Amino acid sequence: MKKMRAAILGCGVIGKFVADHLIDGAVPGCELAAVYLRSPQSRGREYLESKNIPWVTSLEELMKFSPDVIVEASTHDTVVAMGPEILARGVDFIPLSLGAFVDPGLMETMTEAAAKGGSMLHIPSGGIGALDALQTAVLGGVEKVTMTTRKYSTTWKGIPAVDELGVDLDNLKEPLLLFEGPARECMKKYPQSINIGAALSIAGIGFDRTIIKIYADPGVKEFNTHEIKWEGPAGKVTVLFENTPVPENPKTTYQACLSTLLVLRNMTGRRVIGA
Repeated sequence: MKKMRAAILGCGVIGKFVADHLIDGAVPGCELAAVYLRSPQSRGREYLESKNIPWVTSLEELMKFSPDVIVEASTHDTVVAMGPEILARGVDFIPLSLGAFVDPGLMETMTEAAAKGGSMLHIPSGGIGALDALQTAVLGGVEKVTMTTRKYSTTWKGIPAVDELGVDLDNLKEPLLLFEGPARECMKKYPQSINIGAALSIAGIGFDRTIIKIYADPGVKEFNTHEIKWEGPAGKVTVLFENTPVPENPKTTYQACLSTLLVLRNMTGRRVIGA
């Protein structure tokens, strides 16, 4: 049986994780075709060449490898610039930089492109889950969705919105509320750190009605935690995720990496659970 061919945009922590697992056969029925890098100087080049993985620096070159699906593990700008074209050319697309969808017109553009190309846009759960239950609840009406995220204090270093607060993250003694408000505003202030808020908003009641709280917390060094709550006619739900950060980039968790593999597995299999 012919294997599904997957390509990857980007070769950072998640890109390497997906590439390694595809090479190792973690997703039966799926093979790695090639990887896109923004330039020959990209840091992932050495890794790719050590694994004999083909790499390119343009979407046109990537398409020559005949991918069936392309995983974006790069930036929000990459989602906007390449996503619609990929879908319009009949290739499925799995974006991981979901904060890009804070642009109110992007989802419609992607959907129209997928309809034109006969392809599919796949939204992964990332570092959270229970999105199937949330989507089910939305059918009956959901009045409120909130998520409280806690990451270790110094994980928030180097983020302009945090730097502006002038907080000494190295010596923080108790949890500090960094943000509370609509997911749309959160995405703009923390674009690289809270993509799960975008996944929650897309699955639920939108960016403007989903409320996000973010804490720098010296007490959660071992895990990144996300407590999600929603309520409506179907009832009330509270879900807590305690995710292990990836050492190379504590802003990313293994759960987020693994969720990409699950999407690929569902695409190659003959059953989907929880949908």
